[in-house]
Amino acid sequence: MKGKIKHITIALGICLLLAMIVLGLKNRNTIYTWFLGDVQNLYMQADSLYRQKRYGDAATLYLKLAKIDTAKRCQFILGDIYYQGKTGVRNYKKAMKLFLESADNGNADSQNNLGYMYAYGIGTDIDYSKARKYLSLAALQGHSQAQVGLGSLYRHGWGVTKSYSEAFKLYKKAAAHDNTDAMNNLGYMYTFGYGTSTSAGDAIYWFEKSASRDNISALFNLAVFHIEGHGYPKDLSKGAELLSRAAELNSPAAQFNLGLMYYFGKGVEKDYAKAKHLFQQASAQGHNHALEFLMKVENKEKVSETDLIYDWKLKAI
Repeated sequence: MKGKIKHITIALGICLLLAMIVLGLKNRNTIYTWFLGDVQNLYMQADSLYRQKRYGDAATLYLKLAKIDTAKRCQFILGDIYYQGKTGVRNYKKAMKLFLESADNGNADSQNNLGYMYAYGIGTDIDYSKARKYLSLAALQGHSQAQVGLGSLYRHGWGVTKSYSEAFKLYKKAAAHDNTDAMNNLGYMYTFGYGTSTSAGDAIYWFEKSASRDNISALFNLAVFHIEGHGYPKDLSKGAELLSRAAELNSPAAQFNLGLMYYFGKGVEKDYAKAKHLFQQASAQGHNHALEFLMKVENKEKVSETDLIYDWKLKAI
């Protein structure tokens, strides 16, 4: 009899233990589901505020998310807010700290941004070794902008052995993913025969494809081709039209050159007021020639077109 009671007691104990385990698992799943739902809800709120350009309020929620979300997406977005100064002031130090946290967890966008910051010394000293490291990590994940950045390291020979052919391959890979900077850079490579044979036709194809998506550099480069008659008949009017589109997108070189065209009436009617406005826009972005010319205009100095140097250098990132 005692043996039966013992077995029954053990059986009841096992049943009770199993019940507790099942209940615990159910509660844990409930807690886990609640946690995920809470994170998802916070992301929805933060993303909505970001889209409304309420960057300060969005940043508050992203900061909260940064403490609980291991995916590190919020660190990238928050870093980008600081990087671009969307709350009013740029803070590259904070941006870099957040990008580093996110990049170490495999976020390709953060890895790409760090690569550019190290390559151009934005918020830190130039460090081509680190630039290559982070751009390579992002490029391996298929990040097209990182492929462009890595290609440009090879084009310039920054931190790597200079290789136009390697740069060309990386630009091709990124262009296949519709990256407009890569398309523009391919046009640049075909223009000068870097990593490929020289081909005005191929250069125009890639510049036009990129410019059709409003890529600033491609618009500028196409304008130069029309103005100089490279691959097209010379057409100052068409060149001015393309420069106008690039100037509206804040290209200082386009603003300066278009200002000169208005000042001297090349491809457009003379318009000193428009010319002055364009020089002001370009000089505000640090374009030295624009600043020099603006000072001459404001001092009412006589300027001959032969004294000027147009900024027709083709653009590639």
